Amino acid sequence: MLYFLFLLVLIFSAYLLFLFKRVNKYRYDTGHDYIYNLEKNLIAQTKIEKNSIVLHKSYKNYDSLFLKIRLSLNPLSYFCKPYIEIENVKHYFEYGASGVRYLNISHIKSHIVRLEMHYASLGSDEATVYGYKNDINLTNKILILAPHADDAEIAAFGLYKKASDVTIAVTTAGEYGACNYCDIYDNDKTKQSLKKAELRIFDALCVPLLGNVTIENSFTLGYFDLSLKWMHDHKGESASSLIQGIDDINKFRKVSHAKVQLPHLAKPVYSSFLEDLISIITQTKPAIILTPHPTIDRHSDHKYTTLALIDALKATNHSCKLLLYTNHLKLSETYPIGEINSSITLPPNKEDFYFDSIYSSELDYNLQVDKFFALEAMHDLRDSLIFISIKQSIKHLNKMIKRKFFGKDKSYYKRATRANELFFVVESENIDKLL
Repeated sequence: MLYFLFLLVLIFSAYLLFLFKRVNKYRYDTGHDYIYNLEKNLIAQTKIEKNSIVLHKSYKNYDSLFLKIRLSLNPLSYFCKPYIEIENVKHYFEYGASGVRYLNISHIKSHIVRLEMHYASLGSDEATVYGYKNDINLTNKILILAPHADDAEIAAFGLYKKASDVTIAVTTAGEYGACNYCDIYDNDKTKQSLKKAELRIFDALCVPLLGNVTIENSFTLGYFDLSLKWMHDHKGESASSLIQGIDDINKFRKVSHAKVQLPHLAKPVYSSFLEDLISIITQTKPAIILTPHPTIDRHSDHKYTTLALIDALKATNHSCKLLLYTNHLKLSETYPIGEINSSITLPPNKEDFYFDSIYSSELDYNLQVDKFFALEAMHDLRDSLIFISIKQSIKHLNKMIKRKFFGKDKSYYKRATRANELFFVVESENIDKLL
């Protein structure tokens, strides 16, 4: 009997540890409010009655809508991933979530909004609706700055496939990072990194064809991976690759085919990078530029791509809208939370960061499928299917178990194939407020 009780206690303790690890994976307190000051865009304060709210029909005047609610802790949310479904789109929260959250209701077709609760509970019947009129014209010229070969597709494949005139500039070669092909090259990191860069450059040029962007409008500048901050901080000095044996960016620089006229050869110095961006802006004259948000995206190449863009915009006095995205949220790499085909809404946030507006670009189901296959075409996003050893097979199995049971799924297939794409909008005259 004592043995049986001990076994039960052991199993229960293990399960509590499992739940703790699953909640702790977010690396922030899931009971805290998301902090946003959206009051200047408040369009309605309302009550949630019988899990529904009624909006004035003027909601149709806004292209992007967000509903502020307060969750109370639902004990079931520790066991099952909590979500609220609105007009067949799911809005997921963290395991064990409570506090202020924002639902992206930009997709609604009816002024009566019904919230179907699943393992989630409301902590208040108060609700606030915020609306944004962005006037995004997808027939205008659009420039996308992608720090790596897959960033444009992760952040904006749906938007750019709907657009008419898109140019995609990939700023780095992406040769550093996970040693995906080390087994094939007997742990020769130089060879595997050269192959990694070669494949990423190929993807950068070719995958946009799936989104109707011609090869002439896709090109790679070839700067070394994780070098942009160093070049920014050491102006006038040449950067080096973090991979020993790789010392020439021009083997990664593919611009001779492009409509934009850029020097075929370049040096890994900040002045060269800045001149590239100035030339691209001057020649394409984009009305819209998509680039990472320099405050909330944690990756240094993402941040310093945009900081260099700000320098280029100042040098050219070019006027445009910036649509800022994040593929590596500083607070937690688990964002966006939830399952494939669900909504992307405002990210978890502890402090204010600057934006003029928020834009949610809707993706219908067919476009979500197209985006999935565009992501799947990117070599660097795939789980390796070549298992050279039992050790690698066990490593892959361990990753799958963590994804399933602990929710540690950082797969961009799941995080990016969603019902919408989300951007923080900043007018170019306000770019100093990003610094």
